[in-house]
Amino acid sequence: MRFTKRLITQTPECLTEHTSQIINVIISTLFALVFLTAYVPFSETAWFQVGRGGYFFITAAFVGSGMMFLALSRVLMNWVVRKSRHFPFWVYLLWLFLEIMIIAVCHTLISYCEIQATDHSFGYLYGKSVLITFVALAVPYAVTILAILLKDTQQRLMLTKSDTVESDDEVMPEHTEIINLMDNNGNLKLSVKLDNLYYIKAEDNYINVFYQRSGAIASYMLRCKMQTIADNCVDSSSLMRCHRSYIVNIKKVSVLHNEADGFVMDFEREGLDSVPVSKTYSAKVLEAFNKK
Repeated sequence: MRFTKRLITQTPECLTEHTSQIINVIISTLFALVFLTAYVPFSETAWFQVGRGGYFFITAAFVGSGMMFLALSRVLMNWVVRKSRHFPFWVYLLWLFLEIMIIAVCHTLISYCEIQATDHSFGYLYGKSVLITFVALAVPYAVTILAILLKDTQQRLMLTKSDTVESDDEVMPEHTEIINLMDNNGNLKLSVKLDNLYYIKAEDNYINVFYQRSGAIASYMLRCKMQTIADNCVDSSSLMRCHRSYIVNIKKVSVLHNEADGFVMDFEREGLDSVPVSKTYSAKVLEAFNKK
């Protein structure tokens, strides 16, 4: 439920990653090339040619320019995502829609200038171009987005609650909340009792989990996306995002103090580093800390 809600309000990080953007642009360009080529025999206004004929160079220029435009558009999108840190999913979809509309305008201009179809108005050609471009790009857009989301879902961290969980030396009490941490391949790497978890830190493409084991502080590093944890773990009443690189168990925080660069959290156990709180999350962290 939380992931579905976040999908509406915030674009999943997996869709704006460089690899995902490259895959989307390449697949969309190839699909559009095949579709437009296949469409030529069924339209009296088609000028698209990839084999021979006078329109080959126009076609090549159109495809190359379109691919370049999509690539620059995604670079700009990634820049906006990094700067704003809040990129709603409806904005992402609107961005893709505007890409289609802009390419449709270019397709219309070529059709109007090159085919010299005097019996067709600019409005008629634009309408056909919008329809053609929408099919040529919206289909691969939808397919690649769904494929990326499905793959990301399979790689997600699993958050489960178990009545009886076996440990090395004891049976945990009933209704103990357990967090199962999986790597990007879906392999279970670590199961930790929520009450023993202090915080999770993002380190490049890895996360480092700091928790209590046999009375001592331990850490465990695995290859997993921080956003995956944020989309799943933060359903817990005590786990919350406090920084782009940190998720913390607020019940384990003993001191919250304000410094020059913002709030900082300290824990009830020695041997743990302080955790920063960014301005984006400071209000929610303060509220949760005062309620605990």
